[in-house]
Parts: sequence; structure tokens; C-alpha cells
Amino acid sequence: MSFVNTPALTKTSQHFLIRLVPNPTQTFTSSQKLAQQDVISQIQNAGKDLFEPNPAVRVDGNGNLKSRQLYNRNVSIPDLTSAMQKYDIVMQLNLKGDGMGCKSAMVTHAQLLSSPSVTSPSGTFALIRHGNYLRGIDVL
Repeated sequence: MSFVNTPALTKTSQHFLIRLVPNPTQTFTSSQKLAQQDVISQIQNAGKDLFEPNPAVRVDGNGNLKSRQLYNRNVSIPDLTSAMQKYDIVMQLNLKGDGMGCKSAMVTHAQLLSSPSVTSPSGTFALIRHGNYLRGIDVL
């Protein structure tokens, strides 16, 4: 019989938050903005928990933080990136919480498709995937 040591999870006062926003480096017409907001609303309704705060936990006392709960498989990465590309939308990853500054990063459709992590001046976010779905986020 073998025993698996599961790492100890330490609660924190921080949480991960994912948002979809129009690409801040571009300028859009009123009709483009309306189309973007409509698509964002549709994705948020379909994605449900993907856009809700997800508690952050520390594993084994190291400095890395992980999302406590896995995201459900409601919106696939190919579907999400297709909409992001077509409507010039980016994914904003945030780590927020009491007594700390906000860490954030912007993820383009190309990065979401091909990169295991995204680095910004405030930190590196690892995108945890299972098949064609985003299942979690870590801050390294």
C-alpha cells in the first residue's frame, strides 16, 4: 500500500480574479464597444465560476500562490481565444487581497493558446490547463 503525501494548503486573504476587457492599447468605435461588451457578457454567463473570485492558497509554505478551486469546464480555450481575437479582447488576471498590492497581467489570445505563463512587471502568472480548459492560476 502506498501513501501519497498531499501538500499542506495555507489559507490567505488573497484571491484570483479573471476579467475580459477590450484591448487597452486600441481605440474602438461605439459599435465595436457594444459588440465587445455583448461578447464579454455572453462569455461571462457561459463561464460562470471562471469570472468569480477564487481564493488563493499557499502550498507548503513557499512563496507561490495557487487558486484554491479548479475552474469548471464551461468555456474551452479555443472558443475563448477565438472570441478574444475576433473582438480584440484581452484577459486580465488579478491577484488581490488585504494588506498587499494588486498583481496583474494581461493575456492576449495568442498567449492563452500557446504560453504556459505570462509575465508582467508585478509578477508571473502560470496558466494551469487540463486539455482545452483553463483550470487554475498560480503566481510564481
